[in-house]
Amino acid sequence: MEELKFLNPTELLEKIYETLCSEYEDEDHYDKDQDKLDIEVTKKRLTKKLFNEFIVEDEYFLTMDSKTFKDRYHLFEKDFYKLITECSKNKVPYQKFVKIIDDLLACAHYRLNAFEQLNEEIARIKTEREQEEETEETNKEEIVEEEPT
Repeated sequence: MEELKFLNPTELLEKIYETLCSEYEDEDHYDKDQDKLDIEVTKKRLTKKLFNEFIVEDEYFLTMDSKTFKDRYHLFEKDFYKLITECSKNKVPYQKFVKIIDDLLACAHYRLNAFEQLNEEIARIKTEREQEEETEETNKEEIVEEEPT
């Protein structure tokens, strides 16, 4: 398996994924409306369970602090669900599935990193401006003190 940068897959993640793929495969064999409804509910629950099983930096999405989740991953939540659904519906091999999820996690990480860089740069610029203003004020005070009365 390729080296993953962000996702820490578990054995349970693999089992849930395989079960979800199986549900998509099995749905073609049922004719009754109730069976189809049951399968839809099962697919939705397994999709949510799979999403909650993602572990990043030793923390499950399920138990992650809501502010942390919102700051880092909320923007990509629909994309995660779409990837889970499309991968499982099309029986994408598990190793490729986790690599695809890892790539989306990388996007979230790099987005967060970009905003951290922006905040650092803004702070640096503000500090420089404040220092320039202090220097200008100090220079003005020195000029005023040097003028003869």
